[in-house]
Amino acid sequence: MEQHIRESINDELVKQAGQLYDIDFKEIKFHGGFESFVYIYKKNNIEYILRLVHSDHRIYEHVLGELEFIDYLARNGACVSTVILSKNNEIVEKLKINDNDYFSVSAFVRGLGDKVGEELNKPEFWENLGLQIALLHKLTKDFNPAHRRTAWEEETLYQIASKVLINKEKPILVKLNNMITKISKFPKNKDNYGLIHTDLHLGNMVIDKKGKLTFFDFDDAAYKHFISDIAIVIFYHFFFTDLATEAMNERTIWILNNFLKGYKKENLLAKTEFLRLHDFLKLRELTLYTVIIAGGPEVFNSNWGQKFLAKYRDKIINEEPFIDLEYVLSKLEY
Repeated sequence: MEQHIRESINDELVKQAGQLYDIDFKEIKFHGGFESFVYIYKKNNIEYILRLVHSDHRIYEHVLGELEFIDYLARNGACVSTVILSKNNEIVEKLKINDNDYFSVSAFVRGLGDKVGEELNKPEFWENLGLQIALLHKLTKDFNPAHRRTAWEEETLYQIASKVLINKEKPILVKLNNMITKISKFPKNKDNYGLIHTDLHLGNMVIDKKGKLTFFDFDDAAYKHFISDIAIVIFYHFFFTDLATEAMNERTIWILNNFLKGYKKENLLAKTEFLRLHDFLKLRELTLYTVIIAGGPEVFNSNWGQKFLAKYRDKIINEEPFIDLEYVLSKLEY
């Protein structure tokens, strides 16, 4: 989140946002947020999410497109948080900050369950994750929105990259632009490209005691290749790992083989699409690097910011592969 966006929020605005959903301000608790402001509130012993998105991060029409997508997925059996209508019967409300800026306000049922933990070592978790992501990909093929989201390369972050990746960071900008150009030229068709989550790491899902998953935070939803969602799963599993490359390769093979058992039950993705895993893993490195720099000193000087920059800068500059893709693909039971 850019610094000026962080400085734009205050209690009065949060109170006004709550009033749009008949929420007592005393019930609203700040939960966090990396690209938007996320709060938790309770009604009738049920927990909900209240979210405020700054217009400089995402314009109202694009937030409306996100909520329409989530609502469509929920109505068709996907494991996503349900959208809550405001007291004006709207799925998104606009809350003015000043003459030029505003927040898009929305609310959701909070997913039941806890963060994924010990399940990571169970084959059935990965199989179920594959099945649920495949369902998202299958459903998006028939989604005809009233308000269209943008393609991934139109993301605001990439538009400001040239302003923040300056001086010593210029080599990163070159790598980023080259990767955007490369991926933008990949073939697109109904079976490999559509509106997807784009950020399905473990922090954006919960699991209940019966193993039911719920996905949330579709803020980055965009038109993108389906393989990107799979690359995100792999990337964040090894985000700050200390595993040697060989161990990462073997773990990736185990994950993907279990993941594909579930995925193939709901959707088919050509094996050739997996040849592009390397590029989408690199794109995530570059994207996160840019997010951290754009976040200003509070972000890039934080412990995790410094840890990421130290771990990934040289990997990006030297184009070091995330995994040995050729070896991994040779072991896939596709």
